Amino acid sequence: MTAHPDDEVFAHGAAITMLSQQGSRVVLCTASGGEAAENDVISSAEARRRRAARLDAACTRLGVSEWNWLAEGRWTDTAGRQRPGSLTSASVSDLAEVIAAQVHQIIPDVVLTVGPDGLTGHPDHILIHQAVASAVASCEVPVFGSYLLPADIAQGRDLLAKILPGEPVGSGRMTGRDEPSASPLAAPAHVAEARRAALDEYANGLGTLTLKELVRVFPGRGDSLLLRAVLDAIGWQTERYTRLSA
Repeated sequence: MTAHPDDEVFAHGAAITMLSQQGSRVVLCTASGGEAAENDVISSAEARRRRAARLDAACTRLGVSEWNWLAEGRWTDTAGRQRPGSLTSASVSDLAEVIAAQVHQIIPDVVLTVGPDGLTGHPDHILIHQAVASAVASCEVPVFGSYLLPADIAQGRDLLAKILPGEPVGSGRMTGRDEPSASPLAAPAHVAEARRAALDEYANGLGTLTLKELVRVFPGRGDSLLLRAVLDAIGWQTERYTRLSA
């Protein structure tokens, strides 16, 4: 369960690839169209179509069996700004109701989402975490939330500081958290190739260029770049999860 297209790669790319390669049916549910990321497109509908194509290609790279919108067209990505119809403005109860319906329809063995801090501190990610936790509170399905340690983020920042000295990277919301009930995932090393290729579907070279090459061509200096550096630091096959329920 994710908030935007590309969250599936950053939060769960290793787990999705590993599970799919083991023969599991992996279903991805995404709440918004990720329209804010396609900032050169005037029409929100066109931005959504473009982002959906990227999501579809990334899912193919990771081995996702099928994906769908939680409620197609209901919530829009507005980069965390409160606007009518934005995911950021959605209520936890409304979102939880839609998620619960998906859970009852899919009947999953396990649900993956983000941890309490939303992995990056983004308000939409935190909202998804809260809604998933509410939706499955009465279910027996195990739910795991992905997160990063403060040390992971510090390592990513150190890599970037060597390439972009003095230049701030990231929103400032991504701080990481120490979890007492952590369940680290160490997927096989070969899943890194699929995860890198999936990120490339969202921006050329975001997954496969070296970090030094990437900063020359990647237009943003936000959390996507910081997350990429963190993956380089901790390993593309590494993900951290905390158990949220059941």
